[in-house]
Amino acid sequence: MQPGRGLALIRSLALQVLTFVALAGVLLPRGRARALEAMSPDADAGASDAASGATDEPAADGPPPLESTPPIVPLAVPGYSDAVVSVPLGARSARPVVVATHGLWDFPEGLCDNWRWIIGNRAWVLCPRGEPRPENKTFHYRSGPALAREIEAGVQALDQRYPGYVDTGPRLYAGFSLGAILGAGIVADDPARYPRAVLTEGGEDRFPQAAVVAFARGGGQRVLFACGLKGRVDGATSAARRLTRAGVPARVVLGKLPGKGQFIHWYNGPVADETKAQLDWIFEGDPRWTE
Repeated sequence: MQPGRGLALIRSLALQVLTFVALAGVLLPRGRARALEAMSPDADAGASDAASGATDEPAADGPPPLESTPPIVPLAVPGYSDAVVSVPLGARSARPVVVATHGLWDFPEGLCDNWRWIIGNRAWVLCPRGEPRPENKTFHYRSGPALAREIEAGVQALDQRYPGYVDTGPRLYAGFSLGAILGAGIVADDPARYPRAVLTEGGEDRFPQAAVVAFARGGGQRVLFACGLKGRVDGATSAARRLTRAGVPARVVLGKLPGKGQFIHWYNGPVADETKAQLDWIFEGDPRWTE
């Protein structure tokens, strides 16, 4: 038998095998299928494509959409108590971070759920837990600097757990009560990292003129004071005016329980409604927060 005819016979048999496999509906492992394909008459063309870098497989279309059940999950933070995180479901690119800090003798779960309702899937919500208080099984933040360090550890842990999905650039600081009081100092000291803030039921008295100037000069962009108690409005309005005069737009909203004429030291309900209504203004000029 001539060498050329022998090679043709081998290739013919290989094609018959491939045809039989296809008709039988048998799916060969990728390596075995390619081994048979290499014996086909088009093997030389395939080798040329491989050499030129061409491939028959579809190009990657970015990372898969984020999934999480439930959408709010614990996050291990080395050196600290577990944080709580709201996952931006469906995200296929890096999303920015809302840092939501709770009040005194509290837990992060409730505030994280509230901010998930406010922000939806347009961003991560990172909720630091703070330090335990064994006497009543709650948590608190020891100081502003301690909270700032815990936040940084939390963002790092979040980025490591979800690589490629976390925008570690400028964040929104969202604090309630003690979290807002400590947060006023955190954002004033680091406006490049926290150019936008929502301070709920606290922090309005922590913006003296020196802090206002530092925040404005460092790149501060927006501050919303969200009030649940009517008695906070005057102080928040004064702080908002100082910020606005310094070139940082600031607003004050007041949540009131419908039909009861009552106000409450809390972050959800009418206060959350008023906060959510301000999102377009809060994020104006920063396309990263667009859904």
